[in-house]
Order: sequence, then structure tokens, then C-alpha cells
Amino acid sequence: MRPSFQLRPARLYDAAELHALQQPFVAQGLLLPRSPRYLCENIRDYVVAVAPEGRLAGGGALHFLDGDVAEIQSLAVAPRFRGAGLGSRLVAALLASAREHQAWKVFALTHAPEFFFRLGFTRTVMAELPQKLTHDCLGCPKLANCQQVPVIADVFALRLPAAGAAAQSGLLAEQPWEAAV
Repeated sequence: MRPSFQLRPARLYDAAELHALQQPFVAQGLLLPRSPRYLCENIRDYVVAVAPEGRLAGGGALHFLDGDVAEIQSLAVAPRFRGAGLGSRLVAALLASAREHQAWKVFALTHAPEFFFRLGFTRTVMAELPQKLTHDCLGCPKLANCQQVPVIADVFALRLPAAGAAAQSGLLAEQPWEAAV
């Protein structure tokens, strides 16, 4: 039987555990390092998956770059939960957030393009992502030797669950401010 995970927006107290979750992937060169301070400053970008015992099983961020483009960043699933479909659920939640915020295109720079291809992303080239190039890549020490593959999806062309179905399927926990309205 597969474990049940709760997906919810990250909270400040998740920053330290998110940082610890990311470190093995940073050490392997699969993720860019994010400091605990960076995670705190950008915690609203993150969605986390909470395992039944209450620990973080995974997480990822949706970072908005300009009026209609967002990037999936720092997607990580704890090794013991890989293969449980958690990465796909996290991406679905991030894509639902992109759609809610009217971002038309979502991209990722990844070492696992096949994972994103299965979710409806297609390969692109960095020249199609000038926002990323000017904002992050030009100052990156790995620029000359970057091994990441850029992938992109048109959010409104993808088939995403309806808002009600997303809530029922556990993609995102109910927002406390929505419950009070």
C-alpha cells in the first residue's frame, strides 16, 4: 500500500527541513544550493509533501519571473519516497498554482527531462527563456558547463484537474483564509 501524503503550501518552520531535504541533491550537483535564508525569504513559492509521520517527503517551488512565465525550482523527493508518484503530484500542484496566478508558461531546468516529458513538458532552448538567462544564469558559476536541460509547458494547454478535483485528490490542502470567507 502506498503511503498517503498531504500536499500543502510551505510554512516558515518548514525551511530548515526543506534545506536538509535538498542537501543530498545539491551535493550530487542536481540542485542549486539554496541557503536557509533564501528558503525563508521565498517560502511562499514552495509546496511541500508531508509524510504520514509528519516529516517532509518532498517539496518544490514555483518562482514567477515576469508577467506570464514561472519556473519550477528545487523539486526534490526524499529517496525513500521515490517512485510513489510524489514528484508528479508536486508538479501538478505547482502547475495548478501557475494557472491560478495566470502564468501561461512554466519551465524547469532539469537533469531528468524524461520525468517532465511524461507530464506534458517539451524541450526548449535557453534562448527562449531570456528572463532566466538575465536574472539567474549570467551570474551562475556553472553557466559555461551547465548540464541542465530546459523544458517548458503551456499551462493552459495541459490537462489539469479542476480546482475541486485538485482539492479532493489532495493536491493542495485547503487554504485557511479561503475557509473563513
